[in-house]
Parts: sequence; structure tokens; C-alpha cells
Amino acid sequence: MKNKEHTRQVRDTVVKKFKAGFGYKKISQALNIPRSTVQAIILKWKEYQTTANLPRPGRPSKLSAHTRRRLIRDAAKRPMITLDELQRSTVEVVDSVHRPTYSCNHSKRWRYKVLT
Repeated sequence: MKNKEHTRQVRDTVVKKFKAGFGYKKISQALNIPRSTVQAIILKWKEYQTTANLPRPGRPSKLSAHTRRRLIRDAAKRPMITLDELQRSTVEVVDSVHRPTYSCNHSKRWRYKVLT
């Protein structure tokens, strides 16, 4: 798995340059990291006054938002689709997800149903 986090030293350097009056673009060019990453580091520092990696607020979702929307879209297109068919249709995107996960997300499609 690829590590997507920057080191604490890099994050501290970003904050130090920001305090010195540099803008997002100048910092990103100087450190060769994306501007959106610089922005995220600074916003996190402004909110929590730290550059340390904070723990996540909860358990990661089994399905990504993209996959969940795809399931809802497929179920809306074909209301009589079975859970097994949904499971087979997303097997190339998701490693392995059990039936109850699909069942739970399938029932959520009624929240997003567009009335015609």
C-alpha cells in the first residue's frame, strides 16, 4: 500500500512558510507538492493547531461513495434486480463485499429516488 501522508517535517515546513507570509502557490512550488495538499495542511493546522496525524473519526466504509452511487443507480434503473446481480456487477470495482452490505445499501436507494 502506498503511503500518502507527508512527513511531519514537511508539514511543519509548510506551516513555517505560511507563518512567514508565503502563499499556497509559492509554498507548493518551493516544496514540490500540490497546492491542494498545502491548503489541506494549513487548514488542518488552523483548526487543530497541530501538524500531527490525528486518528480517523470512525471505521472506514466498506463501499466507496462512487460504488455506493453506482449501486443506487443500477437499482433505480432496474427495480427488480437481485442482490446477487448487484454483487456480480460490482465485483470488478470492489474486492469482496458480502450480501448484507449490498442489502443495506440497496434499501438506501429509496432515500435518493427521484419522483417523476
